[in-house]
Amino acid sequence: MKPLPTGSIALPTGAEAPSGLYARVLGPSWLQLAEPIRFAHAPEPIVCARGRLRIARGRSRVARFLAALVRLPRASTAAETRLVVTPLGDVEHWRRTFDGRCLATRQYPTGGRELGERFGVLEFRFRLEASEGSLVFRQVEAALVFGSVRVRVPEAWAPRVEAREDPAGARHIDIHVRVVLPALGPVLTYDGIIELEEQRT
Repeated sequence: MKPLPTGSIALPTGAEAPSGLYARVLGPSWLQLAEPIRFAHAPEPIVCARGRLRIARGRSRVARFLAALVRLPRASTAAETRLVVTPLGDVEHWRRTFDGRCLATRQYPTGGRELGERFGVLEFRFRLEASEGSLVFRQVEAALVFGSVRVRVPEAWAPRVEAREDPAGARHIDIHVRVVLPALGPVLTYDGIIELEEQRT
C-alpha cells in the first residue's frame, strides 16, 4: 500500500477489508474509492459530517407542492447541513438535517450487489460504482413497500435519484444529489461540500 499523502486522513483499522455495508456491496471496487469517501463509509459506530449546501426545488407548481407535502428540504443557497450515519447491524440509519429540517432514510444490503434505501414507503435500489476515486449511485429500480409486501414501480412512473460523491480534500467530499419525477422533471437538487468529523464510538 502506498504511504498516505500529506494532509490525508488515516483509515480506521480494518477499513481496507470489505466489512462495512458499502465495502460489502462494492466488493473489490471499494479499494478504488478515494480515501475521504472510504473514511465516510467505513464500518464505525457513528459517522458525522457538516457543511453548507445549495438546495433547489423543482420549478413547476406541482413539483414544489410535492416537495412541501413530503417535507423535503427548503430551497437555499447555503443551507446549514448536518449528517449523522448510525449503523445498527446490517442497516445504516442516515439522518440529514438541512437548516433544521430532517430527512431520514435507512440503507441496507438487498441480498445482491445492490444497496437499498428506504424513505417512508418508497424503496430505491442502487448499483454502486467506483469511478476515478468517486462513488456513483446508479438507480436500478424503485418500489413501494408496505410491511412484507413490495410492489415495484414501473420505470416510466418511478422517481429517479441521481447521486455521486467526489473527493474534495483530505476531510471533504463534494456531494451531488438530484431527485427527478417523470413528466415533472427535477423535484429536489442539492450539492456542495461537506466536512467529515472524527468518527465516534
